[in-house]
Amino acid sequence: FLQFAHDGRHGLHGEADAPGDIARGVGLTVQTVSTIVRELEEQGYILSLREEPKGRGLPPATLRINPEGGYAVGIHLTPLGIDAALINLSGDVIESMHSEAPNVTPDHAFDQIGAMVRDLAGRRAGGRVLGVGMALPGPFGVESMSFIGPTTMTGWKDVALRERLTTATGLPAFFETDMAAAAMGERLYGLGTGYSDYYYLYFGVGLGGAMVHDGSVLRGAWGNAGEIGHIPVVFGGEPCPCGNRGCLERYLSLEARGRWHGSDDAWVAEVGPVFRNAITIIEN
Repeated sequence: FLQFAHDGRHGLHGEADAPGDIARGVGLTVQTVSTIVRELEEQGYILSLREEPKGRGLPPATLRINPEGGYAVGIHLTPLGIDAALINLSGDVIESMHSEAPNVTPDHAFDQIGAMVRDLAGRRAGGRVLGVGMALPGPFGVESMSFIGPTTMTGWKDVALRERLTTATGLPAFFETDMAAAAMGERLYGLGTGYSDYYYLYFGVGLGGAMVHDGSVLRGAWGNAGEIGHIPVVFGGEPCPCGNRGCLERYLSLEARGRWHGSDDAWVAEVGPVFRNAITIIEN
C-alpha cells in the first residue's frame, strides 16, 4: 500500500486521492483501504483533507502523504567519500552533508556514517527517522569484480553491510548498488516518472547501468542486472582490475577521466567511439 502511495502514477505522491480511487488502484475493498488509511493517519504518515461543504452532506475526504510524518537517511558511499541526506516522506532533501573519506575502511566508514546519521536526525527529524539506506558501487557477488579496483570499495568484500549499518545507526537498514538506487530515484522523482521501461546509464567513479521494466529495477540474482562496466569493448585494450582487458569503464568513467592528462574536449573525442559501443550494447 505504501509503495502504491509513492507511485506517481496513482496519487499520494503529488495530487491527493480519494480512498475509493486508491481501492481500485491496489485491488482492495474500500473498507480495507479505509482501515489502513485510519492506521496511517493515526501514525501521522498521511493527511486526510476535506473541502468546505458546498451542499448537503460532507464532501469525500482526499488523502495526501504527510511530508513531515517521517524521515529516512540516504547514504552514498564511494571511493572518494561519504554523502548523507535527510529525506522526508515526499522525497524532499531536507538536510545533507559530505565527508571526505577516500578509500575509507569499513570500520572508519561505519563510525562516520553513524555520526552523520545522528547529526542529521538531530537537526530536523524530531526522532521520526524510520530507516537508513546505503548505496555503493557494485557489482556484488562476482568473484573477479566485486570490491576490486579503484572504482569499487576495495577491501569491503565479505562485509555484512546491512548488519553493520544497523549497528552503526540503530535503524532498520537497506543497501543497494548505486546504479540501481539512481535508476529508481529517477523513476520516482526525475525524468523517469513518465516512463515505465528504460535503461539508466550511471556515470560515477566507475560506470554502471540498470534496466527499469514496468516501473521496477531488474536486479538479477546479485542485484547486478544491467551492469555494463566490465564488458570488453576494446580488443587487447587497457588491463582492468577484474582480470580482463579493454573493459568499458576503463575508458568511460570519472576514474578514466582522472587518468587522462589532456583537455575535457580531447577526452570526449577520444571516448566517443567507446560511448557509441556502449549505446549499441544497451540497445541490443
